[in-house]
Amino acid sequence: MRAHGADAEQAAQVATLVVAAVEGTVALCRAKRSTEPLDRVAVQLQALIDATIKT
Repeated sequence: MRAHGADAEQAAQVATLVVAAVEGTVALCRAKRSTEPLDRVAVQLQALIDATIKT
């Protein structure tokens, strides 16, 4: 994200959120025996990252 214009603090915060979201989603996928939670979270994380690098 830094290479695409995000400042260091914002990039670090978003990166932490991405890792936490993916880790939590893995647990949901296992519980549901489905990749559906990962698909949903991926869409939202992509939107967040896009918004972060366009600022």
